[in-house]
Amino acid sequence: MTTTGNTAHSPATPATDGPGSVTRDLRLLSVLESGLPTQLGTPDEPAAYTVPAVFSRQVSHDERARIEAPATAQALAAQIGAPADGPTLRLVVSDRRLLIENTTLAQLHDGLAAALAAMLRDLGRDLRAQTSERAVEAEALAVGERRRAAATHTVAESIRFV
Repeated sequence: MTTTGNTAHSPATPATDGPGSVTRDLRLLSVLESGLPTQLGTPDEPAAYTVPAVFSRQVSHDERARIEAPATAQALAAQIGAPADGPTLRLVVSDRRLLIENTTLAQLHDGLAAALAAMLRDLGRDLRAQTSERAVEAEALAVGERRRAAATHTVAESIRFV
């Protein structure tokens, strides 16, 4: 049985459209049960552990940097009211998995999964906005370069060696 987290049910939207682009928003699909501690549900169950979750696709470099930033985990911990004196929530990207360290299935069920889904939606929106801004800047540079080349061409064409 696979336990699923709270994921968006809207259609995926394009993140970028350039070379090596990300074509769909990153989502978490499910908890990878085989990666859970075998002691769960026993008297030896750890107070906190790593929960592996499966991503919908490969994670980009920019996505990974934002996900693994300590500020991201701190914000999520604050959102769910995680105790400050307990183990620190940490997010680690490993291939197509998110390792959610120092948490529990109960925390995921009680709000962390929804907070992670919202964080990934916000991340996608932010990265799309940055990509759009970079495209506008690149186009402005290209227009300037075309104007410069045209002006240079016009001057070069007007020179006569007579």
